[in-house]
Amino acid sequence: MFSTRHVFVFLTLFISSFLSPSVNANVALSKFRIFFDSQSRTDSLQLRNTGSSDLKYSAELVLNAMTEDGTIYSVSEDSLSAQKFIRFSPKRGTIKPGERQALRFSLRKPANLENGEYRAVLRLVTELAPTEGGNVNLASKLAYNVPIIVRHGEVSVVSRLETPTTVMHNGQPHIQVWQTRSGNRSVFGNFIVETLEGEELGVINNVAVYRPLERRKVLIPLTKTVKGPVIIRYTENKKFGGDTELSIAHTIN
Repeated sequence: MFSTRHVFVFLTLFISSFLSPSVNANVALSKFRIFFDSQSRTDSLQLRNTGSSDLKYSAELVLNAMTEDGTIYSVSEDSLSAQKFIRFSPKRGTIKPGERQALRFSLRKPANLENGEYRAVLRLVTELAPTEGGNVNLASKLAYNVPIIVRHGEVSVVSRLETPTTVMHNGQPHIQVWQTRSGNRSVFGNFIVETLEGEELGVINNVAVYRPLERRKVLIPLTKTVKGPVIIRYTENKKFGGDTELSIAHTIN
């Protein structure tokens, strides 16, 4: 169990689940996820200052976990942590308007590391320089959490879609479906709801089910109101080492 004090509440953007490479509060990130397969040892993330003021940043590695409804919360320990064998720099600095800064990552995996997937999170805090008069508005300081996935040796996963239902969420119809996961790696991919004729009714992208979680509830917003049989399709993101494709039938009443 976890307490509410563990939940990220500091204007955090959960980039792993919701954003493509993004521009927010005068900073652009070149990627939303850092991935090491068994052969890779280095990677980098670029920050670009898109504003007109100096941009300060600081970065650290932290740990988090996921609940069955997809909520991310912070933890102090994790048996599957990659925190100890990830090195990166620089950890803080100032970026001039229009300029870029690359954060460079490297792996130093311990000997006899068990096959599987390990994870950490890059917590990146950005802050604009004060405006004239020393004022800083709330939007000038944001925190980004970028998942870092490390896979070592042979990895495998089995995933299924189960128990689809139609529900109302925040006043909008959604398809709710459970995605299960077993094996020594996570899954990360995209959902689409279609009619039997292939008409798109709803999409949600970049959905993760992190090890060791065994299942996660997924809510897919429907952009069109229809009734009758539909297909829910899932495709894992190949860019991040996945090839799982799933589907399940559902009837919207």
